[in-house]
Amino acid sequence: MNNIKVLKKGIDISKIKAQLDENPGDWGSQKGLDTAEIKDPHAYITSVDVLQLIMGGITKPDEDVGNTEICIPTPAYENHTEVMKYLGEQFSDIRRCGFLALPIDEMVGAHIDEGTYYQDKDRYHLSIQGQYQYFVGNESIIVDPGTLMWFNNKIPHGTVNLGDETRITFVFDVPHGNS
Repeated sequence: MNNIKVLKKGIDISKIKAQLDENPGDWGSQKGLDTAEIKDPHAYITSVDVLQLIMGGITKPDEDVGNTEICIPTPAYENHTEVMKYLGEQFSDIRRCGFLALPIDEMVGAHIDEGTYYQDKDRYHLSIQGQYQYFVGNESIIVDPGTLMWFNNKIPHGTVNLGDETRITFVFDVPHGNS
């Protein structure tokens, strides 16, 4: 496979999961997103929930967050030190990142992460809970909790929750050459 690479399996994510369980109020940064707020009329709206730790920012109202290098730690950042500690041992520079929760029987349709921000970043997942299928282009894998993987987010990619529980994964960006 050229567009999906499993870097490690069987990672002990128990401390990361414990911090998520201790801070349930950190979730919900995109709950209730009105479809009128989405500019793409063909966008697939999913009930995915987001807990951002480092989010993108803009300097003016008409600026696209995908075209800035601004990275802003959220208040939740301080509550989730275990995931940052583990990843800090693997990578020298982590940029935008957060947990994504995908309900049972839900999917995130194929999409490409667009904008200048993504051009020099690699995208990774650390699976925390639930089993899911991840597809990138014509490649596909089944991902279990405790799996760290890289994927090419510059071609169509998406996911399907295969499990009987909410899928939680930590998605993060690393500048090229810092992995």
